[in-house]
Parts: sequence; C-alpha cells; structure tokens
Amino acid sequence: MTVWKRFKEFTPLQWGWTVFLSLSLLALLLSKRIYTMEKANETMLVREEASKVQNLLSISLANSVSSTELLAYMVEKGLTESDFESLSRKILSQNATLDALQLVEAETIIKTFPLEGNESVIGYNIFEDINHLQAADSAIARKKLYFEGPFELRQGGLGLVGRLPVFKDGLFWGFTAVIIRMETLKSSLQIDDKGMSENYIYQLAKLDGFDAYPLFDFEKDPDFETGIVHKAFFEEGDWYLYVKLRHPTYFRNTLIFLVFGLVFAGMVGLFVYQKTTEPIKLKMLVEEKSKEQHELNQALEKKAHDLSRSNEELEQFAYVASHDLQEPLRMISSFIALLGRKYGERLDEKGMQYIHFAVDGASRMRQIILDLLTYSRVGKNLEENPRIQVAFLLDEVLHLYRKQIREKKAVVHYKDLPEVWVDKYLLGQLFQNLIGNALKYSKKDESPLIKIKLDSQGNEWLFSIEDNGIGIDKAYHEKIFLMFNRLHSFESYEGTGIGLAVVKKTVEHFGGRIWLDSEMGVGTTFYFTLPK
Repeated sequence: MTVWKRFKEFTPLQWGWTVFLSLSLLALLLSKRIYTMEKANETMLVREEASKVQNLLSISLANSVSSTELLAYMVEKGLTESDFESLSRKILSQNATLDALQLVEAETIIKTFPLEGNESVIGYNIFEDINHLQAADSAIARKKLYFEGPFELRQGGLGLVGRLPVFKDGLFWGFTAVIIRMETLKSSLQIDDKGMSENYIYQLAKLDGFDAYPLFDFEKDPDFETGIVHKAFFEEGDWYLYVKLRHPTYFRNTLIFLVFGLVFAGMVGLFVYQKTTEPIKLKMLVEEKSKEQHELNQALEKKAHDLSRSNEELEQFAYVASHDLQEPLRMISSFIALLGRKYGERLDEKGMQYIHFAVDGASRMRQIILDLLTYSRVGKNLEENPRIQVAFLLDEVLHLYRKQIREKKAVVHYKDLPEVWVDKYLLGQLFQNLIGNALKYSKKDESPLIKIKLDSQGNEWLFSIEDNGIGIDKAYHEKIFLMFNRLHSFESYEGTGIGLAVVKKTVEHFGGRIWLDSEMGVGTTFYFTLPK
C-alpha cells in the first residue's frame, strides 16, 4: 500500500492531528531559529555598547600612561624640581579624566599636583600599607603602569592610584603616579550613580586572585552571571568591564512566536478536521434529506389526491349552486311577485313593502351566488391563452356600459394599449369591475372622467384606471379587496362586495400585482400589472 493510499484512508481526526503535529514541529523549528537570531542580535548590541564604554576607559588609561611616562622622562633627565609643577598643570588641563599627579621617590611621596587639598600625602610612605606595597611590587614586576584601588585616599574620597616604576641610570628610583577619583572615572565612562542606562547595566570589577569585587558602589548589585553579558579585561588594573542588557527580549519574542505558532497549528488542524468531516456530514445529510424528500413526496401525493377529490366536490357544489340553488330562488321571486299582483289590492302599503323586500332579497341572493361562481372560476381555464387586443376588449366593455355612460355623461380616455396573452373572459371581468366601480361611485354633481393609461416597466405592463369619483378612505385601501367587504350601504350603492376580490384574484392569477391611490372627494386610481 502506497503512502498516498494510507493518507486517503485517514479519518478526519487523524487528518487534523497530522496537520497539527506537522505545523507544531515547524513552529518549534522556526522558534529555535528565531531564538538563535534574536539572542545573537541582542548579544551584538551588548557587545557594541561594551565596545563604546571600553573605548572611553581605554582613552582614560591612555591619558594616564602618557602622563606618567612623560613625568618619568622628566625624572630621568633630572628636571624634577624646576618643571614638575608646570608640566603637571599642563597635563591636567588637557586631560579631564585625571585628578592629580605624584612623584614617589623610593617609597615616599615627594611631590603632588595640585598641592592644594593634597598636602596630607606629602611625605607619606606607601610601603607602610601592605595593599599599597603589593600593588607597587606588581607595577615593578610588570614595569608598566598598574592601578591600585579603589581605596580611601588620605586626602579624602575614593579613588584609584596608577603607579609607573621609574629607573634612573639602571637603578630603581621610585614611581610616577596618577590619581583618578571614582566620580571622575564614572563621568569619563558616562555612567550614572545607578550604574545603568535605559537599556544597559555597567560595572568594573577588580580581579583579586580567583575572585573579583566591584569598583563602583551602586545601589543594586546586578547578577552578571546570567542574561546577555559582555566582559572585557584591562591589565592596567586587572579589571573586568561588564555590560549587561537590562531587558532582553529574545526569549519573550520566541515564546510569543511559539505560542502563536501552536495556536495557528491548532486552528489549521481544527479547520482541516472540520473540512474533512464535511463530506461525511454532507453524505449523511443527503441521505437524511433524501429520506425526508421521499416522505414529503408521499405526503404531497396524498395531498394532491385529497385536493383533486376536494376540487371535484367543489365543482359539484358549483353545479348545485348554479342550478339547484337558483331554481328555488326563481320560484320564490316568481310566486311572491304573483302574490303581489293577485292580492295587491287587498294588501295595505306595509304588506306591499314586505313583498318588495322579499323579491329584492331573493334577487340579491341570486346575484351573490352568481358572483361567488365567478370568483371560484378564476384560474380554472387551463387552455393556452390567445393574443388579446386590450383596446378591442375595452371597446366591448364600454359597449356594455353605454347606457350608464350616456346617462352620466361620462368620458373615458385610453390609447396605445398593448397586446397581452391572458384569458380574455377574466381580463374582461377585471375591466368591467374597475370601470363599473368608477361609474357607480362617481360624484352626483360632476360627470365621470375615466383615464386608462399604460406604462412599460421591465418585464411588466403597468395599467392605471383613474377616476374623479368620491374616493376611498386610506383606512380601507387593503380591506376593499376582501370578499363581502362593503364600504357603503346597499341603499346607497348596489353591489355584493365581491367585485374587487374577483379583480385581485384575477390579477394575481395572471402573475401581477394590484394596489390603489385615492383621496376622499378627489378620486381614485387603481394600478395593476400584467406580464409581457
């Protein structure tokens, strides 16, 4: 079995763990690389800072060496008495890193500059102190400038003393010495009283056997055995210069990258797990949906069968309503009319009014039945609709209303009407209801003006039928399309309240929409759309 085939057989959980572990290993390798690079970069920064301080210290030591060597040359030439003071003044004026110069003949200090404030050291035997003696012996043995200290100076304060052995005519004569106070040394190294800057910590340590003790007495004694530290050695005083980074970030940066790397690996692993489970979930969902679809199809087949049976029953009801119900109504109406004609002379005015109410009620009942049949027949025609000339159809509708138009002196405007593919009978009913309402609900003191307009909007025709009638209150703009919803009494305006319900059902059957805009006392405009 090949490796790829084994991979293909992995479960989603195995895929997720494989990706997570792979990316985690990559994150670990990159973290190690970042750790090495970040640490190397910060080590280089510390080394550069140490080099800067080392250069400053080297300058101070070079000044000390050149000054003591110049004084030693003066001693060897026998110019001690006449030129020491003037030469020392010139040396100190040019070297701010030095505080005083001395001549030590054998073991006794014989001259110092400046003398003021240093009088107490004249005549002092440096070999009386074992530490001074050991430092002097080291300088003689090395035949170089060697610093002792820091220690408490006789003239006061802490300082370092550098001594250079002088040999005159091949014999040991004594020392030329330079004094550097600790405050002066810190100033020349640009180190403050805390021994630190914004990013670094500094210290000079004196090597004493196998141990080293700090030269500067700072508030805190940092640990130079840990962290990023650079150390440089100066043999002039057996010193170690330490420079340490205060806030190393290499470990923190590495840890942050590693954490984000592992989180990323976990997110990708979870993503892979979810994506590999999707086909399985999708397959299960398809099976579940297929089962639901099968059950739904069975339920729909049952509902279709029930609906078909219900439609048959409704058709039977429509037949009964159109024949069996109308026949008794005709008989009632006929016999009551006969009753009125035969016994009308015997009945008083109240009796004749009752007969009129009965005949009128039967007539209205017959009209309601006819309107209900019309409403129920909307959408029953399944035959392909022929092309209809709307203008010709309107001519036929207006011909039906010619008597009302003539009596009310109504004016109907329309032109440029299109051809449509809808049921001619239903569209005729639609126009009959809307134009009939415009005539019926016209103002008594004003001739009806009916405007039928057309506008093309995308895939639809927008028809509008505008009148100048009594108008419809906005509160009833939606209710008027409901069956049997009349806004006026039968005595005021005839009708069953089904006409606009038939109109709405017809427009929706055609696939359109219907609405109106009306203002009381101004008129009403009905809008409806038909597909092109």
